[in-house]
Amino acid sequence: MMGVLRVMVRKGRWLFDYFDEIEREIEEAFEELFYGRPMWDSSTGRLEPLTEVTETLDKIVVTMDLPLVRKENIHLTIEEDYLKLEAPLERTIRFERWGIIPRHCEFKSFYKIVELPAKVNPEEAKARFKNGVLSVELPKIVRGHKIPVE
Repeated sequence: MMGVLRVMVRKGRWLFDYFDEIEREIEEAFEELFYGRPMWDSSTGRLEPLTEVTETLDKIVVTMDLPLVRKENIHLTIEEDYLKLEAPLERTIRFERWGIIPRHCEFKSFYKIVELPAKVNPEEAKARFKNGVLSVELPKIVRGHKIPVE
């Protein structure tokens, strides 16, 4: 019996703690492998919205899915090369997972910084929010002047 206890306790930690830690590391590795990086941060209670960035000759359009968000609670910061979104949820979303040790986390807001593929003019940006979808049009900064050839 003492041999079993020695195996279960190592440096003051139970063997189950090691299994839980290994499981967490495997989950994070698979998440990063398949999705690049997690779309949430359980330590801050933030979710990252699904985002699409499209670019045309004269503008960049950033579209984000923001369910459970009110238009008046959306905070956007736009600079020449990035867009930052912060938006609290109307209600907390709780995720629960049961395993060896029950775990849960609560999400309270959306947060994302989008690096833009080209420089934009923040003063001329336009944003629309309809049915939980935010669309931000960002006109590009035109560098250069087209000269007609005769």
